[in-house]
Amino acid sequence: MNKYTLLVVGAVFCTGIFALNFDQSQGKKKPKPFRVMFYNVENLFDVEDDEGVDDADFLPSAEAKWTQERLDVKLGHIAQVIRAVGGEELPDVVGFSEIENRKVLDFLLQNTDLKKEGYSIVHYDSPDKRGIDVGLIYRKDRFTFVKSGKYPVIFSVDNDKPTRDLLYVKGMLPNKSSLHLVVNHWPSRSGGASETEPKRMDAAKAAKRLCDSIQTNEKNANILLMGDFNDYPTNKSMREVMQAEIDSTNKSGSIYNMMGWQKGEGVGSHQYKGDWGFLDQFLASEALIKGSSGMQTWFNQAKVLKADFLLVKNEKYGTMEPSRTYGGKNYLGGYSDHLPVFVDIWMK
Repeated sequence: MNKYTLLVVGAVFCTGIFALNFDQSQGKKKPKPFRVMFYNVENLFDVEDDEGVDDADFLPSAEAKWTQERLDVKLGHIAQVIRAVGGEELPDVVGFSEIENRKVLDFLLQNTDLKKEGYSIVHYDSPDKRGIDVGLIYRKDRFTFVKSGKYPVIFSVDNDKPTRDLLYVKGMLPNKSSLHLVVNHWPSRSGGASETEPKRMDAAKAAKRLCDSIQTNEKNANILLMGDFNDYPTNKSMREVMQAEIDSTNKSGSIYNMMGWQKGEGVGSHQYKGDWGFLDQFLASEALIKGSSGMQTWFNQAKVLKADFLLVKNEKYGTMEPSRTYGGKNYLGGYSDHLPVFVDIWMK
């Protein structure tokens, strides 16, 4: 058994103990948890020149030489990561960012060992000029699809460069309770964190409006936002716009950031100049945290898979960092510049 398998098995074992204790305290047996995963897969493009999309950097003829062989390797890597996060059971839902189109998700489910695992796809094309979208796959036997939609992010300035839409999916868990999922990929920090902050504030406003709308129609809505927010739990977009609480003892929040409590050296899903942090996060509604509507999760149920096979040594900073597919135009053959995050939800 290798190191990353041990890590995943250990996580599953600990989760099992937690569930067992919870069950005994309630005096009844609980079903297995519903696991949701999110993964920024770092530029998952097909190898075709798609009309209306600026995908010139990811073609066989490009300097980066993005070939079918390299695409197949990357798809295999993503399938490997999904299995690692699942442990004994595959994740029930997987959200993605940095995918070019539905086609690459079809490839993932048809051309890897995920083919017979019963996943279905939810995807909409976004207005991002590079063709970068978000998407979601779900296990049909564990998540009954109800409806979906895409919600645009309108910039207050520089709106001629549109960003990714928010992806909304509603479904039912095996206990027939509804779960609302929102997949996010907010504007990047390229050009400077402070210079680009207004765009992430606008993305946060769009996400907050969507959450408020859901909660207006369904008072105790179970909402789980996931994504690469390109901001940290303490940034203004999270604290001021989303009003996302990072303290599990605070009982007044309508949205809770499940990554905000995780601190310390080497803690995070992404590394920048040797420093780790959580750009990839889960935000849960009050009902989901407090267990008032058929299901519940807790702050300590949100985790990052920091397995050895996903990491390489950064010689400049002397730290481990995510094993990337590319470093600039140089093909490195790794997985992604982000680590996957996941959360367990327990059904009542």
